[in-house]
Amino acid sequence: MSMERSRQQILYQFLPGNTFDYSDKRGIWQVNRLETTDASGQVDREYIVDRVFARAKNWDGGEQGFTSNKPSHYDFAAPKEVRARPFPTTFYCSSCQKAHEYYSADDLSGKNQALKCQRSGCNGDLKQYQFASVHSCGEIRRLYTQKCPEHGDQHIVLDTQDSQRAQNFKWRCKICGWNTRVSYYQSCGCDYVPPAYEDNPDDDSMYTTVHRAGSTYYPHYLTTVNLHTSGIGHLRGSEDGSRKALAKHLGLTDSPLQAVDMNEGIEGAEIDDDRKIEIYQSEPEVESLAEAEEWLREHGEIDSQTIGEVIRDLIDLNAGENATEMTDAGDELLQYVLSLEELTAHTIDELEKDARAEGFPQKADKISTYFDDLERLGFRDVRVIEDFPVQTFVYGYTRGGREEDEARLNAFSQNASSGDGTPIFVDTSETEATQFDLDPAAVLLWLAVNIPGTSNEDAVRGSITLPEIPENPGEADIERARAAIEDLSEGEQWAFLLNHLDPVDQYGRFDTTTDDTVEGQVTKYVFEMLHTLSHILLKQASTISGFDRTNLSEFLFPRALSLVIYTNNREEFNIGGMTTMVEQQLDDLLGQAKAHGNECMMDPVCSQRDGACLSCLHVSEISCSYFNQVLCRDYLFGSRPNTDRSIEGFWRL
Repeated sequence: MSMERSRQQILYQFLPGNTFDYSDKRGIWQVNRLETTDASGQVDREYIVDRVFARAKNWDGGEQGFTSNKPSHYDFAAPKEVRARPFPTTFYCSSCQKAHEYYSADDLSGKNQALKCQRSGCNGDLKQYQFASVHSCGEIRRLYTQKCPEHGDQHIVLDTQDSQRAQNFKWRCKICGWNTRVSYYQSCGCDYVPPAYEDNPDDDSMYTTVHRAGSTYYPHYLTTVNLHTSGIGHLRGSEDGSRKALAKHLGLTDSPLQAVDMNEGIEGAEIDDDRKIEIYQSEPEVESLAEAEEWLREHGEIDSQTIGEVIRDLIDLNAGENATEMTDAGDELLQYVLSLEELTAHTIDELEKDARAEGFPQKADKISTYFDDLERLGFRDVRVIEDFPVQTFVYGYTRGGREEDEARLNAFSQNASSGDGTPIFVDTSETEATQFDLDPAAVLLWLAVNIPGTSNEDAVRGSITLPEIPENPGEADIERARAAIEDLSEGEQWAFLLNHLDPVDQYGRFDTTTDDTVEGQVTKYVFEMLHTLSHILLKQASTISGFDRTNLSEFLFPRALSLVIYTNNREEFNIGGMTTMVEQQLDDLLGQAKAHGNECMMDPVCSQRDGACLSCLHVSEISCSYFNQVLCRDYLFGSRPNTDRSIEGFWRL
């Protein structure tokens, strides 16, 4: 059977190996293959394969199918059509309840295509049992019926004993009453045991559950901003590209990204070209005009710094052939700078000016009131983006768990797509988005209040420290610290953050050496606060604007203190909806986020535990790339007295 679905539906609901309830009462089916088109020309293949392969290696040998980091071994496939077959192939008669089982969909088609009961004299319609057994290795199996020692399988039925739990089910003979329990826990027969069960491998048996349960299939996604078609993709993954992105982000140059020159002087200092030529011609060791400029600087004839020198003075990130800190930071900032330079975006200030120019003074007056709201809540700016170029990649799946110590990560079979190689399924689109940028000075003040080590020059990384703030500070202490932070240049403020933000992978885990380092603490605080803020804004946007919550997704730029809420359902979304929301309802969005973001029906239990649950912060996994992990309301609103945490909230300063 084949069926056409939208690309987004396929990526989130109809991936190979997943099961689904077919419409029109056609039963339960399992996707075995996607008809696809080649999408390799739309993506940076080497970059994506490097990211996928790095994540696969987190499974410490438990990954299945990711044996190469060569782009040629992977098929970047854009889905267009789904092929599926009936599964599970264990049935019951709707009239007499007799159980029927078939080895496979082909076996079913050859023996009983009409789906009629095979018990003599019945001929009732067959329906599928909705249960399947799964294992952490990725195996999924149907229920296997048992035979009565006296009457065989002719009168075997599944007795659920009025329970919803498979461990209470029994196979029972309707003639003599013989029964045996359904094998709820059973051996898979494979050699794989996830790290979490190495001490108790018997606890990792297959278990039986409803086929549509979330634990039967976890797809694994990677989401990124598309730089490949923007003209700056060649800068990705290189130290040169990273330094250009840093120069733009630190505000060191007004040049376009690709034209950034590391030898450009800062603060308008002029370099006499004739003098450079003179040095080039007169000094034997000088072999180029660039070296002549460096000679002049070393001999005191140029008293300004170049962009490259400022970056070297401010940024303490490991660089070089085997170091990834600089390139990881640069990759994220390249994506962020793209959102500022290359896209069709409108700031609040631009929206106000446009409204006045178009003859809508009331709309402009309303927009002008938003600046106070933004400053009060620690935002630097908000932008509406018309063409946010997001790419989603699905590269594998797990069963029974989504963490690397719980399950094996399985690549899709090479037969699961139309192309050659291991499939990585791709969705590329330009969609509407709203981008929220936080004020770095406000974030630094919050960090100084919460992390005393940020004022210790022996504990911080780089030459910049934050002001020391006493425990239980008063208003005067806060204001003194605020003034000291605002005295730092914009470049110095960002440098402190960049020096202390470690990379966060797509699963929300922190790559820190120890939890008690300033780096580790800053990374945890900044990312969890930004991620929590993203979820609150996403949920409130769906509430006030009418957006379906599953039609909105997030993208985070932690090193830029920026988050993006974008539409992920192009087929049903009205163009211009994001602009309308920002122009007409931004005050409502921000006001409700502050007023209701700390409400939870599960309090005080939720606050006493993680400060995040389905009732307050969790959203659909379609919307959150981090599986609703690393969230906590304390980072925005402060810890409550009944918890073991002591966090001063960002919105309480």
